Amino acid sequence: GTGGITFNTAPGLLPAAAGQWVRDETRTVSVGTFQTSSEAAPVILTSNPADLDLAGFIATDTNGLITLLMIGGDDETEIATKEHDTYMAPTLVLPDSNDIVARAYDPVPAPYSTVPPSLDVLAWTNPEPNNPGETITCDVYFGSTEPNLALPNYGLELLAAGLTGNSVALPPLEQFKTYYWVVNIYDSSFPDRVVPGFLWSFNTFNAPPVVDAGDDQYVWLNKAVVSTTSDADTYLRDATPRGGLEYMDIRGASTWAFAGYVRFDLSALAAMGPGTLENVTLTLTKVGGASRNDVVNNDRFALYGLNNVEGNTPQNWSEAGLIPDNAGAEWTFPLDLESGRLTNLDDSVEGITETIDGDGGVGTKIIVSGEALANFLKSRIDDNGLATFILVCPATNDKGYGIGTKENTDPDNRPLLTLTYTPDSAPYSGNAVVTLSGEATDDGLPDPPAAMTYKWTQLSGPVDVIIVPNDTLETTVELPAVGTYVFQLEADDGQLSAADSVQIYVGIDACDAAQNAPGYEPILSDLNNDCRVTLLDFMILASEWLDCNSLDCP
Repeated sequence: GTGGITFNTAPGLLPAAAGQWVRDETRTVSVGTFQTSSEAAPVILTSNPADLDLAGFIATDTNGLITLLMIGGDDETEIATKEHDTYMAPTLVLPDSNDIVARAYDPVPAPYSTVPPSLDVLAWTNPEPNNPGETITCDVYFGSTEPNLALPNYGLELLAAGLTGNSVALPPLEQFKTYYWVVNIYDSSFPDRVVPGFLWSFNTFNAPPVVDAGDDQYVWLNKAVVSTTSDADTYLRDATPRGGLEYMDIRGASTWAFAGYVRFDLSALAAMGPGTLENVTLTLTKVGGASRNDVVNNDRFALYGLNNVEGNTPQNWSEAGLIPDNAGAEWTFPLDLESGRLTNLDDSVEGITETIDGDGGVGTKIIVSGEALANFLKSRIDDNGLATFILVCPATNDKGYGIGTKENTDPDNRPLLTLTYTPDSAPYSGNAVVTLSGEATDDGLPDPPAAMTYKWTQLSGPVDVIIVPNDTLETTVELPAVGTYVFQLEADDGQLSAADSVQIYVGIDACDAAQNAPGYEPILSDLNNDCRVTLLDFMILASEWLDCNSLDCP
C-alpha cells in the first residue's frame, strides 16, 4: 500500500530492475547465509550461531534497533510475520550470559497514550542489577522535537541524570503536543556500559470522555398486564355436555341455535382492589370440526356478556355439566336482550369494534375491543372476577362454524383475552420507575470549555418514553409497558464525544423480571414457575401422585 516497503524503497537496498535486488554495501553488513528447509510448511527455521554470526552484528548496535534483511534465491520461501494468527513470529533469542543488562520497561504513561497536560511525573520499571549488591541508575531524555535516529538519544534533551529511582518529575506540558522520552540504564556491575532505552511517546491531544451508563436493571410494573386464555368453554346444543372439545359449534337457525359459553378467571385482578382497565381485546379463532363450516363474518357473529343477576347461570359453571336444561334464564331463543340478563357486546353497540381478520375460513380471527367491552369486564372484576361471554350466530338460515377452545391443540386457536389493569393504589399509574445513573470522566480538554455536557436518549423499547431532564448524569424515567428498553448516555467535551448504553427490562411482575435477569436459576420444586414454592405446587404434584408412564407400570 501507500508508504509500504518495496524492493526500491527498503532500507539497505538500491533501486534495481523489477524482481531483482541490489544491496547497498555502504549501509548494510552481510551476516551470512540462513539455510531454509525443503520440508512442507509449516517448518520452524532456526539459525546456527556458528554459521550465522548475529551476535557480532548486534554488538555493533548503538540505539537498540536492528533490522535484518532476508533475501532469498530463486525458490520462494514465505516466513510468518508477527501478525500471523497461528505460527511463531520471527524471534530473536539472546544467549545466556552474565553480562547482559536489560532495559527499562513498563513505561507510565503507556506508549502512544493520550494524557492530560496536568501530567507531572514519568515512571517506569528498572531491571535488576546483573550482579547482586550492585545498583541501577538512569539517565532520562525528554522532549517534543521529532526524534532523530542518527543522533545520540534521538536528539532529545537530558531531563535528569544518575537517578536511582524509577520516576522523574516533568516540566509543565502544553496542550496538543507529542512528547518523546528515553530511559538509559547504567548497571554498576559494568561501570563503562550504557544500555540505551526504548523510545517511548505520549501526547496531550484531546481524548474523548469516558462514559459509563450504569448497570443493566430488571424491574417490574405495578399493574397487571394480562394475556390469558379461557378457564372454561363449551357450547349448548342438547342434553349432552360439550366441554372438553377442541371447538365450540356456533350455529343459527330460525327456531333454534347452538351457542358458545366462554369464561375467563380475573379473580387475581379483583384481589388487587379497585382499578382501571385499558387495552382490552378479546380474540377468537375459527377452526374446523363443527357441524358446519360456513364463512364467518360480522353478520354471523355476535358477542354478549353474562350478567350476574338472579336466575342466570352462575359464573362458576362447569364445562363438564352445562347443558340447555340446567342453564340459567339468560338461555332463551331468541336471546332476551331487554331483560338485563345479558350485556350486548355486538358491533351494533356504540363503543364496540368487531374485526374479522381473514377470509372467513379456518384460521380467521374475530377480534373484539372497545369501551363497552372494558366496562363489562370492569363490572365483573368489581364483583368476583369471573367473566362469561356468550357467542352466537345471529343468522337464521342455518349457518354455522367452529370456534377454538382452550383444549385446542394449537395454542394460537384458543380464546385469548388481553388487558392492562392498574389498581387505584398503584404509584406512578402502575408504571415501572427507573433511575438512570451514569458516570463520565474527561481530561479537561479542550480548555476552554474544560467541561462536559450530557444527554440521555432512548435507543429502543416497546414504547417511546419521555426523559426529563435528559441533560444530567442522573434522571428518572417511567416505563409503562413490558419489554426491554435501551437508553444511551452521551458525554461531550466540546470537541469530542463518547457514549455508553444501559438496558432496562420491565417484567409483568417481580418473578418475570427475575426470570429474565442473567444467572436466574429456577427452583426445581416450583412446579407452576411462579418463583415461589407454595401449596399450589403441592397440589400439582398431588394431582399426579403415583401416575406412571413407564413400560412396566402396574
